[in-house]
Amino acid sequence: MPPAKKQKKDEAASLSPKDAHFKRLEKAITDHRCKGSMLVVGIDREDDDEEEEDEDDSTEYTTEQMSTLRHILINDSRDKALTRAQKFVSCGQTGGFAMFGTHDGSMICFGIPREIKKALKKATVPQQFDELFALTYSLNSFDFWMHDNECWEKGGALEKAMKALGKAWRDMLKQSDAVLGIDAEYTRPGIEALLTKLTEEFEGCEATEDLAPFKWR
Repeated sequence: MPPAKKQKKDEAASLSPKDAHFKRLEKAITDHRCKGSMLVVGIDREDDDEEEEDEDDSTEYTTEQMSTLRHILINDSRDKALTRAQKFVSCGQTGGFAMFGTHDGSMICFGIPREIKKALKKATVPQQFDELFALTYSLNSFDFWMHDNECWEKGGALEKAMKALGKAWRDMLKQSDAVLGIDAEYTRPGIEALLTKLTEEFEGCEATEDLAPFKWR
């Protein structure tokens, strides 16, 4: 019978890049006492414009392709923060089909600075990070607000919201992973990838293309 260490190496070598990736991810979830993970960036397949969540995909991918995935580990605090943030950004329409109008978009623009202040008033830095992450993820997911609002003007509510969110993240990410209560392998690169995606959304949005850029670092 081979030694345990050699057996583990042989098992690891026999795994596909996809299986190895998700095995490491599951270990990180367990080690950090989290309840799961959230995919922030998937694999952009050449034959499909949509990003695939490869955990449920039968396609095999290379190690290089798997390395492009970005996840954020989700603990109880982040999970609860996501529920609150999604309620705000969806204007309470989280249970199925939702419809949004210009007034809803304007209310989100005006409400973002307030939500940021609420997040940064949490008792601990990890809680502040969790709340700010949840708000940012939800703003990126329900992005109607940046496209359909009455706050396009320079110095208006939309630009102020972008500046406030960018400053909050610049200040937050200056702190170490230990202080933030996040892991370096998944959550730090995951949040940076999420902020990059939001930056691209702003750059491609007609309402924000002439406003001050979204600066989060």
